[in-house]
Amino acid sequence: MHGLDRLNKFQIILLGVLSAFAVFSMDFYLPGLPALQKDLHTTASLAQMTITTSLVGLGVGQLFIGPWSDRIGRRVPLLVGTLVFGITSLLMIDINNIWFMIVLRFFQGLSGSVGIVLSLAIITDCFDGKELTKNIAINQAINGVFPVLAPIIGGLVVMAADWQMTFVIMAVMGFCLWIGVKWGLPETRKPKENISQVGGNTVNYKELIHDKNFTLYLLIQALMMASLFAYIAGSSFVLENIFQLSIPMFGVVYAINGIGITIATSFAGFFARKYGEHLILGGFIIYGIFGGLLLAGSLFFANDLWLILIAFFIITSAIGGVQGMATALAMRGKQDQAGSASALLGMARYAIGGLMSPLVGVFGTDSYVALAILICLVQWGAFILYLRVPRLKM
Repeated sequence: MHGLDRLNKFQIILLGVLSAFAVFSMDFYLPGLPALQKDLHTTASLAQMTITTSLVGLGVGQLFIGPWSDRIGRRVPLLVGTLVFGITSLLMIDINNIWFMIVLRFFQGLSGSVGIVLSLAIITDCFDGKELTKNIAINQAINGVFPVLAPIIGGLVVMAADWQMTFVIMAVMGFCLWIGVKWGLPETRKPKENISQVGGNTVNYKELIHDKNFTLYLLIQALMMASLFAYIAGSSFVLENIFQLSIPMFGVVYAINGIGITIATSFAGFFARKYGEHLILGGFIIYGIFGGLLLAGSLFFANDLWLILIAFFIITSAIGGVQGMATALAMRGKQDQAGSASALLGMARYAIGGLMSPLVGVFGTDSYVALAILICLVQWGAFILYLRVPRLKM
């Protein structure tokens, strides 16, 4: 407990929302992405770049937020981050320049990363043992609901109003979270004196990168996550433009795939206790590859929507199994460097995943050939790296 009062139920829920609002902001406006492209008179690749820059911001921000909060405490970074998130969202409401939006989305992602890093840090400050595990589980459960709900709510908002309204709601969310942090969260870590946190983390990062097993697991989870981000960037164009799916139906498909990730995560944890994380990781990579090959094969069957929906479900649900296992294996034995290791895993995930968005759109939106090829490439890359990792003794 570190001498602090326990967090109440409202504060636990607030931390769950803080951990998810940046990811929510990425999924929330996806149903309006084709309309955004049209209104801003831009290309699909540049429209999808708004996803890329947000992901890069999320990844880069995590590398600096943790050390900063260790030096000055948790509240100030949270207050700054939520305020900047609200302001950048507000600026995007009446925007008419794609390049300005791309820049703003970077700062929106950068500011949103405070919630991802610090929600877990605050829980760790306040709880130990079983209570820590329990409250992290609650935090992650709340986190998991938001990506499922985001495209459904976003689709309804776009239908009822327009894509600009999604950014109005994001701005309101940012300012409400600022109020919640200001008056609802105590400081859980006192500022430390005479600490060279930046230098210490630089050393940790170098040591971790030189750890072959850690780096391989880092790349495996990042490449498999890249397939998910490729799906996120391309699915709205494929399903809405090519197959004429309505915005609400797109939201339903997106939600079903999100539920698939949750189910796969549970299955992976159950089977890992029997067969070990390494074996289950390989199984879910192969499962994901099957989905990628199914998507590529669907190119030879004209207008077969069901085949594509099944492929998308397999590709996305595989991430639930891969992410948990790869992260657990990468973090094994890293208790003394847990913060730095977690930051590197998160940075790689969003940075490499963010590269997928413009690549998916660069060949246009009349075909999903590029999407299928990219997904297959990153999945096979992850499998090749998996074969290079020596199996750990259990």
